Order: sequence, then structure tokens, then C-alpha cells
Amino acid sequence: MARPPEAALVNRAAELYDFASRYLPGGVCASARANAAIGHPFYVSRGDGALLYDLDGRPYVDMCTSHGASLLGHNHPGIKAAVQSALDAGILCANETEHAARLASRICELVPCAEMVRFGGSGTETVMHGVRLARTATGRNRLIKFEGHFHGYADALNFSVMPPLDQAGPAHAPRAYPESAGMPARAGDDVIVVPFNDPIALEAAFASHGHEVAALLMEPVNYDQGCIEPLPGFAALCRQLCDRHGALLFFDEVLTACRMGVGGAQAYLGVTPDLCVLGKAFGGGMPISALAGSRRVMRHLKPLGHSQMSGTYLAHPTAIAAALAALDAYSAPGYYERLDVVCRHFYAGFQRCIERSGVVLRLQFLGPRFGLYFGVREPVTHYRQAAVKDHAAERVFIRACFERGVFFQPSAHHGFSSAHTVGHMDQVLLAIEGALADLRREQGEP
Repeated sequence: MARPPEAALVNRAAELYDFASRYLPGGVCASARANAAIGHPFYVSRGDGALLYDLDGRPYVDMCTSHGASLLGHNHPGIKAAVQSALDAGILCANETEHAARLASRICELVPCAEMVRFGGSGTETVMHGVRLARTATGRNRLIKFEGHFHGYADALNFSVMPPLDQAGPAHAPRAYPESAGMPARAGDDVIVVPFNDPIALEAAFASHGHEVAALLMEPVNYDQGCIEPLPGFAALCRQLCDRHGALLFFDEVLTACRMGVGGAQAYLGVTPDLCVLGKAFGGGMPISALAGSRRVMRHLKPLGHSQMSGTYLAHPTAIAAALAALDAYSAPGYYERLDVVCRHFYAGFQRCIERSGVVLRLQFLGPRFGLYFGVREPVTHYRQAAVKDHAAERVFIRACFERGVFFQPSAHHGFSSAHTVGHMDQVLLAIEGALADLRREQGEP
């Protein structure tokens, strides 16, 4: 069947956007789905493997992959069969099943810090519960977090993720900048913000406040600013300072879980936290996260202790089944080796495209997730370097890729899945080459 002309595709999406905007604030169900690059959200009819299909069935290679949740690609047969099996059992919720205990056992086998586990829904809620648990276990209230690290939307945590630089405070001692209107004025009083990869600033924060600090909360790899790894020795220093001052080291592995290995960033870095939250790829595309940690900390959760974490939909069997199937897929022999072949092919090709184009663009990556810093030449090691990237250039690039059948969501991080083949990535590289040429012309270069 012949595809409708491009104008018809645009008009249909625009009409849906107009309709949706009457009933959904901004026409979207989540603010991150707004898309300034193409002028409306990307409306999807279905997904399969590495591809998403628009309203008219036109395929796009997906370089968002559900913000990292779809590490196995879309419509994975193992995930699909597991969810169907759970549905066949009666769409149970608010009950315990054998499958949750099996999944917890698997996590304790695979994730270094895990001795006990409790399941949640979104990363936001599970990190929130983890912070409450850390405060219960230590008897302290204050938190240290890094500027540019994202830990969900709870009032107590949604600070200094992407603060405007003129309101962010001094570089060596950032202020706790609220990321949303409506947060209580004193919500940030217990949050101490420190620049990432700055040992001197971190040591100073612990020297001043260590006796008050319940936890150091961090993304072990800062994907929420593209892709910023801890500098050599920095993650180990975080562990040492927590031990010295009696605080808990808390890894937010919502994005890093299963990303570069089934043990997550803690296994990759060789640094074991006291607590972690697993999310996104952990669930194989289904809405589930996990709070995992040492027995001495986790025993403070009710009904063993006094820290509350409960809810009707926690450990919903459909999501538990998907996570079990996902861990089986990630644990299969050769899974990450095959993924690494695609990673090496793509990143080498992308770097060649950048060099040939003459566009100033920094590419940073770890595993199948990467960051793009338009207008930046030097390695990015902390938020304030990432914050000066050229967003206008990024929008031109994303739209040009979209016009060539490749979907990037405007976001700090992008990525692909194990369903993406070298052939898919060659298609992406061809689109990238054309998009960079478009950007070069847009910038007035020959």
C-alpha cells in the first residue's frame, strides 16, 4: 500500500495533537513527551523490535527506546509470553505470589548490594521510599545529592537536576534549586547539593554535615545529563566517605540497571552501595522498579521495622513476570557481547560522521546509551559543562533525523536496544550524516 504524502502524515498528527490538547494538559500524558523538535508529540501506533510505527504505519528506528526501559526492544516474545501467562492467572493485584519471591531471589544473585528486595512502581516512588528507609535506618534527615542527577519528582528530591546557571549558586557549592512550581518553600532544607566528580567539594560537604547525613544519593553513571561517568576513584571515595561518617551510599540505578551488565553500574564500577533502586530496563518495558539493599538496612521496612512502603499495585504479577523474563534474557550467554558489537559499530560510525561534518558535537557513551553535547568540544564531567550545550542545534538535528525515519526524543540521553542490528544502525548513521549536513547549512556553513 502506498504511503500518504508527507503533508498528510504531518496533518494527521497535528489534528490529533489539537484534539488531545483539549483534554490533556499540553496534549501529553507526561511532560517529557512534548517534542519541540517536530512541533507535536510523536504519535505511535505500534512497536516491534527496533522500530516504532506512526499513525500511518510508517516505520522509524527508535533511538529513545522508552527512555531506556525497552532494552530488549519492543514486542519481545519472552516478555509478551510472560505477561500473557500472568494475565491468564486472573489479573491479580494486592496479593502475594510465588513469582515475586523468585524475582527477589534472582536480584539477590545478580546485584552486589542486594540481600533483600521490595518492589515498587515508578522510579520516583521507589526512590522516595528508599530515602525514607535510609532516614529510618540512620536516624538522620539530611541528604547529599549531586548537581545534575535526577531522582524522581518527589518534593524532597526534585532539586538541581537542570537548574538555570544564573540561579544554580556557586559552582563549588550549588544551591538546592527546585525543579517544579508548587514545592514547599522549605522542602530543600535537608538537601545538600554537590558538584559531581569534585572530590574536594564532596569531602567538604561531609566534613560540615556528615553527622547529619542519612544518605549520599547518586546516579552511579549520570545518564540524566547525557552520559557522565564518575572519574577514576570517585565512586570509591563516595563509599569511603559514607563509611567514615555513618551515612548510607544509595545508588539510583533506575537508568543504569542491566544497562552495561546484569549487575548494573555497581558491578561495572566495583563499588557496592548500601541501597539501590532498579528500574526501566529491569522491567523489560513494564512498569516496575525494585528497592534492594543490605539486610541490616532493609529490615527497617514494615512489617519487620517501622518504615512504610506499601501499595495496592506493588509487585503486580504482570510486571513481576516481565522482569523475570527480562533478567533471563540479560543473563543468557553472549547477550552483552552481541550488544557490544552493535555499540562499537555505531559509536565508531557516529564519530566519523561528526568529524566529516565539521559540526562541533561531543559524543559520550557507555553501553547502549549515549549523550550528545552540541557546541561542546571538551569531555563533559559535570552538569555545568553539559548545561551550555546548544539546544537549538539539537532540535534541528532531531527533526532532520525524524524526517529520515529515525526517532530521537529531545532528551539528555538517547539509546538503542538488543533488537537493533548493525543494519538498523547503518540506517541511523545515514540519517545522522544527512542531519549533520542540514545542521551545517542551518548554521550558515558551506
